[in-house]
Amino acid sequence: MEQETRALRLSAWMSLVMAALGIGFGLATESDAIMLDGFFSLIGFVMALVTIRVARLVVQPADEHFQFGYAQFEPFLNAIKGLLMLGVAGFALAGAVDTLIHGGRDINPGLATVYAAVALTGCLAVGAAQRRAAATLGSPLLAVDSRNWLIDGLLSGVVLLVFAAAMILGRTRWAVVVPYMDPALVILLVLGILFVPLRIVRDNMREILAFAPASAVQEDVRRRVGEALEDVPVASSHVRMMKIGRFLYVLNQIVVSPEFRPGRVGELDRVRERIAEALDGVEPAPVVDTLFTEDARWAE
Repeated sequence: MEQETRALRLSAWMSLVMAALGIGFGLATESDAIMLDGFFSLIGFVMALVTIRVARLVVQPADEHFQFGYAQFEPFLNAIKGLLMLGVAGFALAGAVDTLIHGGRDINPGLATVYAAVALTGCLAVGAAQRRAAATLGSPLLAVDSRNWLIDGLLSGVVLLVFAAAMILGRTRWAVVVPYMDPALVILLVLGILFVPLRIVRDNMREILAFAPASAVQEDVRRRVGEALEDVPVASSHVRMMKIGRFLYVLNQIVVSPEFRPGRVGELDRVRERIAEALDGVEPAPVVDTLFTEDARWAE
């Protein structure tokens, strides 16, 4: 928890620094591409503050208000983050098209190049650190955050290349195209990264709507449960799953055979324990409920 919080705080403060740089350089250079980069970072800062709170919530136990816990807050926040990115990208795209139609915009490519070089270095460094932390801690929040930083790095890298080209072209007979390069760059960036927020929204909406996890995860869980029940006299086992944030909820409904005659409730608990041990190591972390019945109707 503390490691995740530290990583999220790093992201929040770096987002604020990058937002200030982007908006400041965007105003100085009159570049919409740099302003877009700055606003992406500003969204990252605001969302990082909320993310720190959510990261603490999802590991808290259930209470009277949220009796199944807070895990659903994680995909909900990630979906909002993706929608905000789509909104900013949409406004930037509309503005860039309007600028192109009205003859482009003069910019200061020298200052823009300086900004892009600084932003590229910072974004890639933070993105790499967040990706390592996400892999180590198994945090979906940090995984989405690392993708956001890598997107920002991609934006900054393209900005660097385009404005370096603008500096060169400005000294040639092709200088006439330079005013069109900034809005064209914005359009290129928006179209190039659009699939990322769309994918974030799609994946997290699937979790909010309680979709089943990937087929490979389902097959692995069912195989492990089957192996744990090999010497238990059962008629059938119905395993249902849904992934929400960093947890995999597994409902295992066992229809027992007539030969199954436990003498004590503790014997049922031992079967539950075997199933839980069999699922140890599954990612994301499984939360398992095992129910027993003699009537198959209750497992349908």
